[in-house]
Amino acid sequence: MIFSTSQFSLFSNKNWLFWLLQLTGWGVMLVVALVIVSSENPELLPFVAYRNVFGFMLSAFVLRPVLRWIRRRPQAAPLPRTAVFVGLVVLFGVTDAYSGLWTFQLISPLLIIDDASRFYVDSTNTLRCGLYAFWISGYVGVNHFIDTARERLRLAQLETAARESELRLLRAQVNPHFLYNALNAIVAENEAGHPERVSTITHALAEYLQFSLEQTNGLHPLGEELDALENYLQVEKIRFEERLEYTLIADAVARDQRVPGALVQPLLENAIKYGQHTSAPPLRLLIHAHSRADGGLSLVVENSGKWVEPGSSDSTGLGLANLRRRLELLHGERATLNIETEADLVRIRVELPPPSASFIP
Repeated sequence: MIFSTSQFSLFSNKNWLFWLLQLTGWGVMLVVALVIVSSENPELLPFVAYRNVFGFMLSAFVLRPVLRWIRRRPQAAPLPRTAVFVGLVVLFGVTDAYSGLWTFQLISPLLIIDDASRFYVDSTNTLRCGLYAFWISGYVGVNHFIDTARERLRLAQLETAARESELRLLRAQVNPHFLYNALNAIVAENEAGHPERVSTITHALAEYLQFSLEQTNGLHPLGEELDALENYLQVEKIRFEERLEYTLIADAVARDQRVPGALVQPLLENAIKYGQHTSAPPLRLLIHAHSRADGGLSLVVENSGKWVEPGSSDSTGLGLANLRRRLELLHGERATLNIETEADLVRIRVELPPPSASFIP
């Protein structure tokens, strides 16, 4: 169980929670005791009220500091620790019972001397140990719960920070890759003496970089990335001319689906990079995104040619590995990336869960 900040806010101030429980618990005790005594021994009402006030003060200003000191000490074995708590139960139960009676008789003109009153006092003295056993158990239990919840929240926050840091690193590895390819295209067209194509590529690159710089580690509509990738495809179309054909299909719901940044880009880059070496011309690309009935997203990037195994001299596998890792960080096992190959076709299929099933930070 992971505690969010909003769920944990009630327990964020332990001192405030202690006084709330302390006042509530002893207040209920006082009301119950007064109701019982008023019908049996009404002459003991002042003593009953005083006894509850005495217990309130003793537990708050003596027992609580003792328990706080014990909690700050190194954790002892369960048996000695239990023995200490049992000793405190007996000590404070007896102290409460007889010190409460003694101090009351010092400050009050009421004398508790008749047999019925004495029997009431002596019989309830034994119950004070049970009361302090409950008080100590509650104090230790609530503090243990709060400390455990705080530790879980701290670990969750550390995990979220680590995930965000890794996402920033992975995205930083993707963007320079695209920039490198686009700049190479500009250099090639410039050397070939095509200024109008250099201008087209430059404008397309500028628009894509504007989109890229506006992205964060959060989510954005898929349609925004597809529109930006049209600029990339314009650059590649100028480079390859009739040797490249592409089709981009996405329904309206899929375009509105919020997805992690740089979802399609590494798949498209892979398709062009390896497809041009393994496909007979023209290289055919297909980008197809559609929404599923469950609210999830299916994305397919397909290219003619053959699959190049990662780790070979032509493929490092870094782009797909980065994307897989980012999907794992964002969606866990609810997202998949599968590679399908045919004789002259490579298809990469990404399945994303519905937004409600994600745990994106």
